[in-house]
Amino acid sequence: MSKVKFQYDFKKDAWSWVLMAKIQEVWGLNWKDQVAFIPDELLRKITKRRREPAESLVYNYLISHPKKKIRQLVIKEELSGLEKSWRKIESKFFRRLKKIIGKPVFAREFKCYLTTGFMCPYDPEDNSFMVSMWHGVARSITTICHEILHLQFLHYYEKYCRKFISEKKLDNLKETLTFILNSDFSDLLLYEDKGYPNHQKIRERLRKIWEKDKNFGRFLDKAIKITQKQR
Repeated sequence: MSKVKFQYDFKKDAWSWVLMAKIQEVWGLNWKDQVAFIPDELLRKITKRRREPAESLVYNYLISHPKKKIRQLVIKEELSGLEKSWRKIESKFFRRLKKIIGKPVFAREFKCYLTTGFMCPYDPEDNSFMVSMWHGVARSITTICHEILHLQFLHYYEKYCRKFISEKKLDNLKETLTFILNSDFSDLLLYEDKGYPNHQKIRERLRKIWEKDKNFGRFLDKAIKITQKQR
């Protein structure tokens, strides 16, 4: 059975800060709200630098943070509590994911890193994703499911989808599909997967299609056709 490994890493945290600082478009969310945790002067420096120098800048900021000790204590306690809660549903989640997507869970281990930022990106290069220290256990468990669903979907269907839709539209489709967590994993989750503002109408449209036929292959073909027509 697949497992999630929980940890904190300064370099990974710096990576997530820079990623969110540079993206500046988050499907209808206010970007400034999402990077409000970054001091203004540091944010300006990040946006002016290339990715690697910016990550080094943030890394140095994090390891010398004046509240580093208390932050590390909170991080340790949050990861411990999150792991205990996640273990209660982990096997059920992975069995259900396999059944719904119609494919074996592709990785034996996923890495869950805690970030001191607000947003929670994922990284298919090492099957990892982030949860935020500011979100609490209930929301973070939904985030874990959300990000693993992304990784599972992309592992098996990214190449297929790219035959029909652009990378940008694939990103939109990937985010839209997480409505499945609300319809098929609701007994495991306390926090609803709300999705992004720009995706609400298509999420509802696809949810109705999914409820009529939960064969993921057939559903995906319909979802791709609908996504093709989206701006």
